[in-house]
Amino acid sequence: MHPMSKTTVMMILACTLISSAAVIGGAWTLSRFMLKVQRTTEHCITVKGVAEKTVKSDIGTLTCRIIVKAPGTAAGYEGLNRANTVFHAKLLRLGFTPKEEEQVELSHCRVTRTVRTREGNRETVREEFSHYEFSRSCRLRSTDVDKIAAAAQDLYELIPAGVEIRINAPQYFISNPEQYKLELIDSATRAGHLRAALAAGSCGGKLGSLLTARQGVIQITRPADNQSSDGGVYDTSSIDKIIRMVVTLKFSLK
Repeated sequence: MHPMSKTTVMMILACTLISSAAVIGGAWTLSRFMLKVQRTTEHCITVKGVAEKTVKSDIGTLTCRIIVKAPGTAAGYEGLNRANTVFHAKLLRLGFTPKEEEQVELSHCRVTRTVRTREGNRETVREEFSHYEFSRSCRLRSTDVDKIAAAAQDLYELIPAGVEIRINAPQYFISNPEQYKLELIDSATRAGHLRAALAAGSCGGKLGSLLTARQGVIQITRPADNQSSDGGVYDTSSIDKIIRMVVTLKFSLK
């Protein structure tokens, strides 16, 4: 077999791995490479290249719920309206627009308490009306992830103002992780090919043709987190994320 040129390697990979057509520019970081030499009658070598890229999330979400307790429905609706006015005034000061508030849900329920009474050796249990609970849940969504992070803390300032609010942990997403696929594939492939050639030389042989190329799933984790799974990991807790991909290349040996 003739030595494979770099152009040939990239053409084969383009046919077997690449499904996207656009690449976003940016610096890439190439992490560790794991090398495995198969000493079988196949005379082949398999290289796993791991490419990583640090990316900042471009979408953030925050879900919160305002709760009002009242003895009657009229008082409950009135209290919820007051709390909602205070809540929206706070959102305005934090820089949110009406378009960034979505999935608004209103609900109310009748709350009871358990009452136990005892007459002699006999205990009676009954449910007794306690109050009405009214709530307004909403989800904030913004491309300004720093604003979402600040709101997760600043909205608690409503509690001293008499507004009972419950806030879930913010979530952060990358709107289109596929845009980095070609870049990661290219990074892992070029370095993997180089390591395969060096490994072949250390075995006293030369690198032959590319036999197979397999792309792993994209893993999106927090910085300094090596978590992975067969189905892919998608961390939503951190603004800065690491996108990681493994590309497995199998070459023949001459």
